[in-house]
Amino acid sequence: MARDVAPVDATAPIPDGLAPWVPRPRVPTDGASRRRWDVPVAGPVSGRLGPVTGVLVIVLGAIYLAWRAGTLAGTGVFGSFFYGAELVSYVTVAWTAVMVGRMRPGAVRRAGPPAGTLDVFVTVCGEPASMVERTLRFALAIDYPHQTYVLNDGRLAGRKNWREIDALAARLGIPCFTRVDGTPGKAGNLNHALARTDGDAILTLDADHLVVPDVGERIVGYLRDPEVGFVCTAQCFDTGRRDVLNNADSMFFRAIQPAKDRDNSAFSTGNGALYRRSALESVGGFSEWNLVEDVQTSYELHARGWSSVYHARPISIGTAPATAAVYAKQRLRWAMDHMRLLLFDNPLRKPGLRGWQRAHYLHTSLSPLLAVVQMVFLVGPPLAIILRTQVSSGATEQHYLLFGVPYLLGSTLFIVAYAGRGCATRTVASSLFIAPLYLIAFVWVAFGYRPRSSGTTEKAFQPKMSVLVLPQFAFAFTLVASIVIYAFDTHANRPLFALVWAGIMLMMMAGPLSAVSDRRAVVERWQLPIRGTIILAVALLSALTFAS
Repeated sequence: MARDVAPVDATAPIPDGLAPWVPRPRVPTDGASRRRWDVPVAGPVSGRLGPVTGVLVIVLGAIYLAWRAGTLAGTGVFGSFFYGAELVSYVTVAWTAVMVGRMRPGAVRRAGPPAGTLDVFVTVCGEPASMVERTLRFALAIDYPHQTYVLNDGRLAGRKNWREIDALAARLGIPCFTRVDGTPGKAGNLNHALARTDGDAILTLDADHLVVPDVGERIVGYLRDPEVGFVCTAQCFDTGRRDVLNNADSMFFRAIQPAKDRDNSAFSTGNGALYRRSALESVGGFSEWNLVEDVQTSYELHARGWSSVYHARPISIGTAPATAAVYAKQRLRWAMDHMRLLLFDNPLRKPGLRGWQRAHYLHTSLSPLLAVVQMVFLVGPPLAIILRTQVSSGATEQHYLLFGVPYLLGSTLFIVAYAGRGCATRTVASSLFIAPLYLIAFVWVAFGYRPRSSGTTEKAFQPKMSVLVLPQFAFAFTLVASIVIYAFDTHANRPLFALVWAGIMLMMMAGPLSAVSDRRAVVERWQLPIRGTIILAVALLSALTFAS
């Protein structure tokens, strides 16, 4: 089977919006080396700031909770319940601080010279033929000897354009596997191709990801170590200027994955993963048990004793959810995947895992469940303003400035240290937005519900609305109502802290919820007016409260 550099049309169009990010690949025609190109990646985390902020947030959180424990008298059931949510939130932050503290800033993994044969699997399930063609042309331009394959699952999934994909593959001279039966989903698609190919290594690419030409030089050499079973890479997406939905997920790729890598626990995130064929065969191929194949396959490989490598630079760039509806569907699927692992294949009972591996996988699978409690922080302001429910007794604004604000600032600094400047607000906002989805995921998994197909994230037509975002809109509405009711409240003891709290929560929710259009430029233009209005309203009402 030929594994040479295939010819590529250098005039192939680059997706709209990606041209500034992705230089056109040049195919050498005169023996000259191909021009290298790269995708943006965040800078390294400070070797000192990260751990220091981790210790700081743990200490400040403990001081805050100790003070809060003395303010519960007379607050009733809700006061105790709210304090319990604060405790769970603190445990989550502290646990995360310990886990990301495992990373070694400055430690760089370097691949040796690449060797062995490479198969490139491009998985397709209904994506537009024009998008798939661009992805295939970039895959063909990889300058390491390889064989590209199209894994067309459109026929099995009932997508109308599956014949277009077959015709496209034939026109480009690429072998195409089109399934007519088997287990629905990406894992089944990958296993179908795995059984019909013979490359020493397999690189998986999603249908919308444009891969760098020198990917072989970048990551294939890691497999020279006979203990390495797979290589996972950082992800890069075209997210626009503001990344309202936090698709970049900087906290995960800049801190959590490197920390996992230290303890041989980094897991694949689907696209851009490189697998040793013999490693996959040792665990029966890509895992079809869970909703998505990436985490569970990594989990099985680690349990079998294989090592992993996290390559901290992206090797491709692709599209990402542009609307809150698509984003919610994607994150719900991932949450269900993690919770199924937690409930039915728990890391604490998994044979073959080492101590820190169990801790990392437990952190990954349990975090969504712990994050559910953040919904309590969204309902707090309406309860305090509308129903006058007390969450604390005898606490003044000055007390919150003394104990609460330092904890809040410490938490923000912690996220900034690991995720990067400008990412803290997006990280918190996405966490609050996803919290109701985590509850839905837990209920569905606990009652045994499983979608017929794991599905794929929409990459062309993106729905603007979904029932999955109705809870978030309901929370936002109650926060707006709280601010309005506060404005017309004539009582002398209006809870000012609850007003500020409502404003902060509303600003966090407004970002993701404003993504009701798939035109990112439009959504980005909305951000300043929306948040400016919230800040102005809260500031004006606060000033009036002090004046009265």
